[in-house]
Amino acid sequence: FDPANAMGIFNSASGRVTREKAMELANLVLIAYHKNKICLECHEEGSEEPEQLFPGRLNCNADPNFDEQCPGHFSTDPYEVLAWLWHTDRPIGVQHMLRTIPFGFIAANHASKELFIVLRGTITTDEWRNNLITRPSSLISGSGDFGMVHEGFNKIFSLDYQDRLHEHKSFLTRIGRTIGTYEEPPSERRFSIKEVIRDTVINGSWMQQGYRIFITGHSLGGALAMLAGFLLLSYDKEGYSPLLSICTFGAPRVGNQAFGRWFNAVEVVRYVNSEDTVPTVPPPTAKVFGTDMNETNNEQVRARRQKGYEAINDTFGATKGAMKEEANLDDELAKVRAFVHIGETRCFTLNKGSISYNHNMPVTYREGIKLI
Repeated sequence: FDPANAMGIFNSASGRVTREKAMELANLVLIAYHKNKICLECHEEGSEEPEQLFPGRLNCNADPNFDEQCPGHFSTDPYEVLAWLWHTDRPIGVQHMLRTIPFGFIAANHASKELFIVLRGTITTDEWRNNLITRPSSLISGSGDFGMVHEGFNKIFSLDYQDRLHEHKSFLTRIGRTIGTYEEPPSERRFSIKEVIRDTVINGSWMQQGYRIFITGHSLGGALAMLAGFLLLSYDKEGYSPLLSICTFGAPRVGNQAFGRWFNAVEVVRYVNSEDTVPTVPPPTAKVFGTDMNETNNEQVRARRQKGYEAINDTFGATKGAMKEEANLDDELAKVRAFVHIGETRCFTLNKGSISYNHNMPVTYREGIKLI
Protein backbone atom coordinates (compact mmCIF):
# COMPACT_ATOMS: atom_id res chain seq x y z
CA PHE A 1 0.00 0.00 0.00
CA ASP A 2 1.24 3.44 -0.93
CA PRO A 3 0.79 5.80 2.07
CA ALA A 4 0.91 8.83 -0.23
CA ASN A 5 -2.14 7.56 -2.04
CA ALA A 6 -4.09 7.25 1.22
CA MET A 7 -3.33 10.87 2.02
CA GLY A 8 -4.71 11.98 -1.31
CA ILE A 9 -1.33 12.81 -2.82
CA PHE A 10 -1.01 11.43 -6.32
CA ASN A 11 1.91 12.06 -8.63
CA SER A 12 0.25 11.87 -12.02
CA ALA A 13 2.51 11.00 -14.90
CA SER A 14 -0.03 11.69 -17.63
CA GLY A 15 -1.83 14.72 -16.23
CA ARG A 16 -4.75 14.51 -18.67
CA VAL A 17 -7.26 16.08 -16.26
CA THR A 18 -6.41 19.71 -16.92
CA ARG A 19 -8.67 22.54 -15.77
CA GLU A 20 -10.31 22.60 -19.20
CA LYS A 21 -10.84 18.83 -19.19
CA ALA A 22 -12.30 18.98 -15.66
CA MET A 23 -14.80 21.60 -16.82
CA GLU A 24 -15.80 19.45 -19.79
CA LEU A 25 -16.34 16.48 -17.46
CA ALA A 26 -18.36 18.62 -15.07
CA ASN A 27 -20.57 19.77 -17.95
CA LEU A 28 -21.14 16.18 -19.05
CA VAL A 29 -22.29 15.35 -15.50
CA LEU A 30 -24.78 18.22 -15.72
CA ILE A 31 -26.28 16.63 -18.84
CA ALA A 32 -26.77 13.38 -16.87
CA TYR A 33 -28.55 15.31 -14.10
CA HIS A 34 -30.76 17.13 -16.61
CA LYS A 35 -31.89 13.93 -18.35
CA ASN A 36 -32.76 12.44 -14.98
CA LYS A 37 -34.75 15.53 -13.97
CA ILE A 38 -36.91 15.44 -17.10
CA CYS A 39 -37.44 11.68 -16.81
CA LEU A 40 -38.56 11.90 -13.17
CA GLU A 41 -40.92 14.77 -13.96
CA CYS A 42 -42.57 12.61 -16.62
CA HIS A 43 -42.94 9.73 -14.14
CA GLU A 44 -44.51 11.99 -11.53
CA GLU A 45 -46.90 13.57 -14.00
CA GLY A 46 -47.76 10.26 -15.64
CA SER A 47 -46.78 11.66 -19.04
CA GLU A 48 -44.74 10.20 -21.87
CA GLU A 49 -41.04 10.92 -22.10
CA PRO A 50 -40.25 13.45 -24.84
CA GLU A 51 -38.94 12.01 -28.07
CA GLN A 52 -35.18 12.10 -28.31
CA LEU A 53 -34.78 12.57 -24.55
CA PHE A 54 -32.08 9.90 -24.75
CA PRO A 55 -30.51 10.54 -28.16
CA GLY A 56 -27.62 8.78 -29.85
CA ARG A 57 -25.56 11.98 -29.96
CA LEU A 58 -24.85 14.75 -27.47
CA ASN A 59 -23.17 18.11 -27.66
CA CYS A 60 -20.96 19.49 -24.92
CA ASN A 61 -17.88 21.65 -24.39
CA ALA A 62 -15.58 23.02 -21.68
CA ASP A 63 -17.30 26.41 -21.41
CA PRO A 64 -17.76 27.43 -17.73
CA ASN A 65 -21.12 28.96 -18.76
CA PHE A 66 -22.34 25.78 -20.46
CA ASP A 67 -26.12 25.41 -20.02
CA GLU A 68 -27.24 21.78 -19.94
CA GLN A 69 -30.89 22.82 -20.38
CA CYS A 70 -30.30 24.47 -23.75
CA PRO A 71 -30.80 22.08 -26.68
CA GLY A 72 -28.46 24.04 -28.93
CA HIS A 73 -25.12 23.37 -27.25
CA PHE A 74 -22.30 24.20 -29.60
CA SER A 75 -19.64 21.53 -29.99
CA THR A 76 -17.24 21.06 -32.85
CA ASP A 77 -17.09 17.32 -32.24
CA PRO A 78 -20.37 15.76 -31.05
CA TYR A 79 -20.25 12.81 -28.69
CA GLU A 80 -21.73 9.50 -29.82
CA VAL A 81 -23.77 7.96 -27.01
CA LEU A 82 -22.88 4.28 -26.86
CA ALA A 83 -25.21 3.44 -23.97
CA TRP A 84 -27.41 5.07 -21.37
CA LEU A 85 -26.93 3.88 -17.78
CA TRP A 86 -30.05 2.99 -15.79
CA HIS A 87 -30.85 2.37 -12.14
CA THR A 88 -33.96 0.60 -10.86
CA ASP A 89 -35.41 2.63 -8.01
CA ARG A 90 -36.83 0.57 -5.15
CA PRO A 91 -39.86 2.44 -3.75
CA ILE A 92 -40.23 2.84 0.00
CA GLY A 93 -44.04 2.91 -0.16
CA VAL A 94 -45.85 -0.24 -1.28
CA GLN A 95 -48.26 1.70 -3.49
CA HIS A 96 -45.64 2.52 -6.09
CA MET A 97 -44.32 0.44 -8.94
CA LEU A 98 -40.64 0.00 -9.62
CA ARG A 99 -39.29 2.55 -12.06
CA THR A 100 -36.09 2.67 -14.06
CA ILE A 101 -34.39 6.05 -14.10
CA PRO A 102 -31.29 7.30 -15.93
CA PHE A 103 -28.02 7.48 -14.02
CA GLY A 104 -25.68 8.60 -16.77
CA PHE A 105 -24.23 7.48 -20.05
CA ILE A 106 -21.21 6.19 -21.94
CA ALA A 107 -20.16 8.35 -24.87
CA ALA A 108 -17.27 8.61 -27.31
CA ASN A 109 -15.62 11.57 -28.96
CA HIS A 110 -14.16 9.90 -32.03
CA ALA A 111 -12.26 12.97 -33.20
CA SER A 112 -10.20 13.12 -30.00
CA LYS A 113 -10.32 9.33 -29.44
CA GLU A 114 -11.78 9.70 -25.95
CA LEU A 115 -14.36 7.58 -24.17
CA PHE A 116 -16.44 8.97 -21.30
CA ILE A 117 -18.34 7.18 -18.51
CA VAL A 118 -20.53 9.82 -16.83
CA LEU A 119 -22.53 9.37 -13.60
CA ARG A 120 -24.86 11.74 -11.74
CA GLY A 121 -25.28 12.04 -7.96
CA THR A 122 -28.04 11.12 -5.53
CA ILE A 123 -31.60 12.06 -6.48
CA THR A 124 -34.16 9.61 -5.08
CA THR A 125 -35.10 8.44 -1.59
CA ASP A 126 -33.92 4.92 -2.35
CA GLU A 127 -30.50 6.21 -3.37
CA TRP A 128 -30.24 8.12 -0.08
CA ARG A 129 -31.20 4.94 1.74
CA ASN A 130 -28.39 3.02 0.06
CA ASN A 131 -25.94 5.83 0.84
CA LEU A 132 -26.49 5.05 4.53
CA ILE A 133 -25.55 1.36 4.20
CA THR A 134 -21.94 2.05 5.14
CA ARG A 135 -20.82 -1.47 6.06
CA PRO A 136 -17.60 -2.49 4.29
CA SER A 137 -18.26 -5.48 2.04
CA SER A 138 -16.07 -7.57 -0.24
CA LEU A 139 -16.04 -6.64 -3.90
CA ILE A 140 -15.91 -10.33 -4.74
CA SER A 141 -17.51 -12.63 -2.19
CA GLY A 142 -14.92 -14.45 -0.09
CA SER A 143 -11.96 -12.53 -1.47
CA GLY A 144 -10.53 -9.79 0.71
CA ASP A 145 -7.56 -9.35 -1.65
CA PHE A 146 -9.67 -7.27 -4.01
CA GLY A 147 -10.55 -4.82 -1.26
CA MET A 148 -13.68 -3.81 0.60
CA VAL A 149 -16.13 -1.11 -0.43
CA HIS A 150 -19.20 0.73 0.82
CA GLU A 151 -22.03 -1.83 0.59
CA GLY A 152 -24.73 0.67 -0.41
CA PHE A 153 -22.71 2.15 -3.28
CA ASN A 154 -21.88 -1.32 -4.55
CA LYS A 155 -25.59 -2.29 -4.53
CA ILE A 156 -26.53 0.67 -6.71
CA PHE A 157 -23.67 -0.16 -9.07
CA SER A 158 -24.36 -3.89 -9.30
CA LEU A 159 -28.11 -4.58 -8.95
CA ASP A 160 -30.25 -4.85 -12.09
CA TYR A 161 -34.02 -4.67 -12.61
CA GLN A 162 -34.66 -8.32 -11.75
CA ASP A 163 -32.60 -8.01 -8.54
CA ARG A 164 -34.67 -5.00 -7.46
CA LEU A 165 -37.93 -6.68 -8.43
CA HIS A 166 -37.08 -9.75 -6.35
CA GLU A 167 -35.99 -7.58 -3.43
CA HIS A 168 -39.21 -5.55 -3.52
CA LYS A 169 -41.53 -8.56 -3.83
CA SER A 170 -39.71 -10.25 -0.93
CA PHE A 171 -40.28 -7.16 1.16
CA LEU A 172 -43.98 -7.08 0.37
CA THR A 173 -44.31 -10.79 1.15
CA ARG A 174 -42.69 -10.29 4.56
CA ILE A 175 -45.18 -7.59 5.53
CA GLY A 176 -48.14 -9.47 4.07
CA ARG A 177 -48.85 -7.08 1.19
CA THR A 178 -49.30 -7.72 -2.51
CA ILE A 179 -49.04 -5.44 -5.50
CA GLY A 180 -50.39 -5.53 -9.03
CA THR A 181 -48.62 -6.65 -12.17
CA TYR A 182 -45.43 -4.90 -13.12
CA GLU A 183 -45.01 -3.13 -16.41
CA GLU A 184 -41.67 -4.37 -17.72
CA PRO A 185 -39.31 -1.57 -18.78
CA PRO A 186 -37.61 -1.64 -22.19
CA SER A 187 -34.90 -4.30 -22.33
CA GLU A 188 -32.03 -1.80 -22.41
CA ARG A 189 -33.17 -0.38 -19.06
CA ARG A 190 -33.12 -3.69 -17.19
CA PHE A 191 -29.35 -4.04 -16.90
CA SER A 192 -27.22 -2.84 -13.99
CA ILE A 193 -24.74 0.00 -14.36
CA LYS A 194 -21.97 -2.55 -13.90
CA GLU A 195 -23.30 -4.82 -16.67
CA VAL A 196 -23.63 -2.00 -19.20
CA ILE A 197 -20.10 -0.72 -18.54
CA ARG A 198 -18.73 -4.26 -18.87
CA ASP A 199 -20.58 -4.95 -22.12
CA THR A 200 -19.96 -1.53 -23.70
CA VAL A 201 -16.41 -0.79 -22.62
CA ILE A 202 -14.65 -4.02 -21.66
CA ASN A 203 -16.30 -6.11 -24.39
CA GLY A 204 -15.68 -3.33 -26.91
CA SER A 205 -12.38 -2.67 -28.64
CA TRP A 206 -11.69 0.75 -27.14
CA MET A 207 -8.47 -0.23 -25.40
CA GLN A 208 -7.15 -1.85 -28.55
CA GLN A 209 -7.98 1.30 -30.54
CA GLY A 210 -6.03 3.43 -28.06
CA TYR A 211 -8.98 5.50 -26.79
CA ARG A 212 -8.34 7.42 -23.60
CA ILE A 213 -10.99 6.67 -21.01
CA PHE A 214 -12.39 9.26 -18.61
CA ILE A 215 -14.74 8.27 -15.78
CA THR A 216 -16.45 11.09 -13.94
CA GLY A 217 -19.24 11.69 -11.45
CA HIS A 218 -20.56 14.01 -8.76
CA SER A 219 -21.32 12.90 -5.19
CA LEU A 220 -22.71 9.34 -5.34
CA GLY A 221 -21.73 9.35 -9.02
CA GLY A 222 -18.13 9.96 -7.95
CA ALA A 223 -18.31 6.87 -5.73
CA LEU A 224 -19.67 4.82 -8.63
CA ALA A 225 -16.91 6.22 -10.84
CA MET A 226 -14.35 4.55 -8.57
CA LEU A 227 -16.25 1.25 -8.77
CA ALA A 228 -16.35 1.58 -12.56
CA GLY A 229 -12.60 2.18 -12.55
CA PHE A 230 -12.06 -0.95 -10.47
CA LEU A 231 -14.21 -2.95 -12.89
CA LEU A 232 -11.93 -2.01 -15.79
CA LEU A 233 -8.72 -2.52 -13.83
CA SER A 234 -9.78 -5.90 -12.48
CA TYR A 235 -10.27 -7.05 -16.05
CA ASP A 236 -6.86 -5.89 -17.30
CA LYS A 237 -4.93 -3.62 -14.92
CA GLU A 238 -1.84 -3.25 -17.09
CA GLY A 239 -3.88 -2.49 -20.19
CA TYR A 240 -6.25 0.08 -18.70
CA SER A 241 -3.95 1.89 -16.25
CA PRO A 242 -2.17 4.11 -18.83
CA LEU A 243 -5.43 4.90 -20.63
CA LEU A 244 -7.63 5.65 -17.62
CA SER A 245 -8.33 8.94 -15.83
CA ILE A 246 -10.94 9.33 -13.08
CA CYS A 247 -12.22 12.75 -12.03
CA THR A 248 -14.79 13.13 -9.26
CA PHE A 249 -16.58 16.11 -7.75
CA GLY A 250 -17.65 16.15 -4.08
CA ALA A 251 -17.33 12.37 -3.84
CA PRO A 252 -17.50 10.37 -0.60
CA ARG A 253 -15.04 7.69 0.46
CA VAL A 254 -15.65 4.38 -1.32
CA GLY A 255 -13.26 1.64 -0.19
CA ASN A 256 -10.42 0.54 2.04
CA GLN A 257 -6.66 0.51 1.51
CA ALA A 258 -6.69 -2.76 -0.44
CA PHE A 259 -9.23 -1.21 -2.82
CA GLY A 260 -7.03 1.87 -3.13
CA ARG A 261 -4.04 -0.16 -4.32
CA TRP A 262 -5.78 -0.81 -7.61
CA PHE A 263 -5.44 2.87 -8.50
CA ASN A 264 -1.76 3.45 -7.69
CA ALA A 265 -0.84 3.72 -11.38
CA VAL A 266 -4.03 5.55 -12.45
CA GLU A 267 -4.69 9.28 -12.68
CA VAL A 268 -7.38 9.92 -10.06
CA VAL A 269 -8.38 13.53 -9.36
CA ARG A 270 -10.80 14.57 -6.59
CA TYR A 271 -12.32 18.06 -6.66
CA VAL A 272 -13.35 18.89 -3.10
CA ASN A 273 -14.97 21.95 -1.55
CA SER A 274 -13.54 22.17 1.98
CA GLU A 275 -16.99 23.34 3.14
CA ASP A 276 -18.79 20.35 1.59
CA THR A 277 -19.97 17.65 4.00
CA VAL A 278 -20.27 14.76 1.53
CA PRO A 279 -16.51 14.10 1.00
CA THR A 280 -16.18 13.55 4.77
CA VAL A 281 -18.46 10.48 4.71
CA PRO A 282 -18.48 7.64 5.41
CA PRO A 283 -16.15 8.25 8.37
CA PRO A 284 -12.61 6.97 7.81
CA THR A 285 -13.28 4.49 10.61
CA ALA A 286 -16.19 3.61 12.89
CA LYS A 287 -13.84 2.52 15.69
CA VAL A 288 -13.96 5.28 18.30
CA PHE A 289 -11.28 4.25 20.79
CA GLY A 290 -7.90 2.78 19.86
CA THR A 291 -5.00 1.54 21.95
CA ASP A 292 -3.85 5.14 22.37
CA MET A 293 -6.57 5.45 25.00
CA ASN A 294 -4.71 2.96 27.16
CA GLU A 295 -1.42 4.76 26.67
CA THR A 296 -2.52 8.30 27.44
CA ASN A 297 -5.38 7.96 29.94
CA ASN A 298 -6.03 6.26 33.25
CA GLU A 299 -8.81 3.75 33.76
CA GLN A 300 -11.25 6.31 35.17
CA VAL A 301 -10.90 8.64 32.16
CA ARG A 302 -11.31 5.72 29.74
CA ALA A 303 -14.49 4.60 31.50
CA ARG A 304 -16.01 8.11 31.36
CA ARG A 305 -15.30 8.45 27.66
CA GLN A 306 -16.64 5.00 26.88
CA LYS A 307 -19.83 5.74 28.80
CA GLY A 308 -20.29 9.05 26.98
CA TYR A 309 -19.84 7.42 23.57
CA GLU A 310 -22.33 4.66 24.37
CA ALA A 311 -24.92 7.18 25.59
CA ILE A 312 -24.70 9.22 22.40
CA ASN A 313 -24.76 6.18 20.13
CA ASP A 314 -27.72 4.61 21.94
CA THR A 315 -29.68 7.87 22.06
CA PHE A 316 -29.25 9.11 18.50
CA GLY A 317 -28.45 5.88 16.66
CA ALA A 318 -26.56 7.98 14.15
CA THR A 319 -24.18 5.21 13.22
CA LYS A 320 -26.91 2.55 12.91
CA GLY A 321 -24.79 0.09 14.87
CA ALA A 322 -21.62 0.54 12.82
CA MET A 323 -19.62 1.86 15.76
CA LYS A 324 -20.70 -0.99 18.00
CA GLU A 325 -19.72 -3.45 15.28
CA GLU A 326 -16.21 -1.97 15.16
CA ALA A 327 -15.80 -1.36 18.88
CA ASN A 328 -14.36 -4.80 19.68
CA LEU A 329 -11.98 -4.97 16.71
CA ASP A 330 -8.29 -4.55 17.38
CA ASP A 331 -6.63 -1.52 15.82
CA GLU A 332 -5.01 -3.44 12.96
CA LEU A 333 -8.26 -5.09 11.84
CA ALA A 334 -10.12 -1.79 12.14
CA LYS A 335 -7.41 -0.22 9.96
CA VAL A 336 -7.96 -2.88 7.29
CA ARG A 337 -11.69 -2.06 7.25
CA ALA A 338 -11.15 1.72 7.26
CA PHE A 339 -12.34 3.84 4.32
CA VAL A 340 -9.69 5.99 2.62
CA HIS A 341 -9.67 8.75 0.03
CA ILE A 342 -7.85 7.86 -3.18
CA GLY A 343 -5.98 10.10 -5.61
CA GLU A 344 -4.91 13.71 -5.97
CA THR A 345 -7.06 16.18 -4.05
CA ARG A 346 -7.77 19.55 -5.67
CA CYS A 347 -9.33 21.50 -2.85
CA PHE A 348 -11.06 24.89 -2.86
CA THR A 349 -13.08 26.80 -0.27
CA LEU A 350 -16.53 28.17 -1.07
CA ASN A 351 -19.12 28.55 1.67
CA LYS A 352 -22.52 29.21 0.08
CA GLY A 353 -24.40 29.17 3.38
CA SER A 354 -26.07 25.76 3.22
CA ILE A 355 -25.11 22.10 3.03
CA SER A 356 -26.85 21.67 -0.33
CA TYR A 357 -25.29 24.77 -1.92
CA ASN A 358 -21.82 23.85 -0.69
CA HIS A 359 -22.30 20.52 -2.48
CA ASN A 360 -23.92 22.04 -5.57
CA MET A 361 -22.56 20.82 -8.91
CA PRO A 362 -23.75 23.42 -11.48
CA VAL A 363 -22.54 26.48 -9.54
CA THR A 364 -20.23 25.67 -6.64
CA TYR A 365 -18.06 22.95 -8.14
CA ARG A 366 -17.77 24.68 -11.50
CA GLU A 367 -16.63 27.81 -9.64
CA GLY A 368 -14.17 25.63 -7.74
CA ILE A 369 -12.63 24.31 -10.94
CA LYS A 370 -11.89 27.88 -12.00
CA LEU A 371 -10.34 28.71 -8.59
CA ILE A 372 -7.71 25.97 -8.73
